[in-house]
Amino acid sequence: MESNDTLERNLVDLDVREILLAKGEPFQVIMEAIGSLQSQDVLQLHTTFDPAPLKKVLGKQGFQNCLHKKSDDHFVIQFYRSEDTRPFWHLDNRGLEPPQPMVRALEWLDTEDGLVNGEQGLEIWNERVPAFLLPELEERGLQFDINDLENGTVVVRIYRQAN
Repeated sequence: MESNDTLERNLVDLDVREILLAKGEPFQVIMEAIGSLQSQDVLQLHTTFDPAPLKKVLGKQGFQNCLHKKSDDHFVIQFYRSEDTRPFWHLDNRGLEPPQPMVRALEWLDTEDGLVNGEQGLEIWNERVPAFLLPELEERGLQFDINDLENGTVVVRIYRQAN
């Protein structure tokens, strides 16, 4: 059995906005997607609102969540299994050519208030250690942990200590 540190991590994207706009019920589609996740996978769900009841249901099943409001009618919420007390937004930068992984991480850091006040963190999945990003993080007063999974993925967790 492999440890969680060597399992492949995947971001599974599911957009249910069209179902919701057609006044349909996406619960079954969402639960099927949740059921297909591997232990390290993250479900990235696109909805038209903050799905508080779904967060409660999945929370009882051991899922953490992290929400990002893109616009008044576009919410992106990530569900994943974790023992952490701090939620982490997951950003998959694998397959991107430099400097795109760094640009994406910095754009997220520049737009997210949760990291500023210590409520949430950012977990990026890269193919290598982001050497040029690390000084930027230090300059912003952010902490980070690096975990090379030795399967082609380097996980960098970025966070601010809560006051």
